[in-house]
Amino acid sequence: MYIAILTHGVSPFGHVYAKAFEAHGHVAEVWSMTPFSNNEYGTTVRMIGTSYFKPWEMESRWQYLKVLRPLRRAVRECRPDILLAQFMSSAGFLACLSGHRRVVVSALGTDVNDRVGSRLWRAVFRWEGRRSCFVHAVSVALAEQLTHAVGIPRDRVFVAPIGVDTQRLARVEPGARPNTGEILCLRAHKPVYDHATLVRAIARLKARGTQCHLTFTSRQEVEATKALGREAGIEDRVAFRPGYEYAELPAILASADVYVSCSLKDGTSQSLLEALSTGTFPVVSDIEANRPWVQHGVNGFLFPVGDDAALADRLEEALARPELRAAAAPISRAIAVEKGDLTTESGKLVAAFERCLAK
Repeated sequence: MYIAILTHGVSPFGHVYAKAFEAHGHVAEVWSMTPFSNNEYGTTVRMIGTSYFKPWEMESRWQYLKVLRPLRRAVRECRPDILLAQFMSSAGFLACLSGHRRVVVSALGTDVNDRVGSRLWRAVFRWEGRRSCFVHAVSVALAEQLTHAVGIPRDRVFVAPIGVDTQRLARVEPGARPNTGEILCLRAHKPVYDHATLVRAIARLKARGTQCHLTFTSRQEVEATKALGREAGIEDRVAFRPGYEYAELPAILASADVYVSCSLKDGTSQSLLEALSTGTFPVVSDIEANRPWVQHGVNGFLFPVGDDAALADRLEEALARPELRAAAAPISRAIAVEKGDLTTESGKLVAAFERCLAK
């Protein structure tokens, strides 16, 4: 089977899926709508569109229509068996206009969550649901959103998290961690990830004299978070990495005692699965997308969305109880292997593709 994955080249998800599909014995290519400079995954990439198309720098999403003509040309010339389009608000819409007969659109989280309140976007998503073989959602919560808020029949929504390479991201033994109050945040610097709450929580911990240090890893749009840190007076407690290569991720997770995410809404968080796979203790917002993965007080802590006081309490408790973190690690690892393994979950998606082809 030849699978083309229409996505943004800067997003890791298309590359991760391409490698996973190849491991299952299929041919897979990333069809990138946008330029990018680094292909650390070693995937086969076909540029769709122009090298100067950067939609995140443009006000209008109608600019995406410029990708349609080269996309239709690629469909005619390459004739993939399946066209998998990631993000319903961009690639999904274009794929459904491409002329390909076997389109699968993927809902990854904010592409739906940020737009489901719009009547126009709900109509677009419903149309994509009718036009595609099926809609792939990375979480049950996202599938329910597509069914109840958008109106796509539940039997047309297939649920499978992207998953992580649990063999590459092996469990880190508690004794190998720093145990010095190291907190790690892998989330991007976007409003939906609510770094303002995290910054306020770190300021509370500093005021209490709690030993802690927070590291952000994302490099995009970082200046707003740096400004928040300066205003809160926690510059001595925060570090900002200039991004990272995927090969560096196991070491980055091993350097942390606690993983934190304050997301207001989500699909299935890849970074949370990465933390669970390595046994890094998670302290995450109490949202529907996180609850299947984190049992409060068992393999991590949940805190109310936007509550920096509660977050500070949970972080302080997690850092003060190394025995709890050690006991949680094998539980988290087992959850990641059972429900969030890339090979297993991508195999389920491949089986769904084959059913689509059989029709």
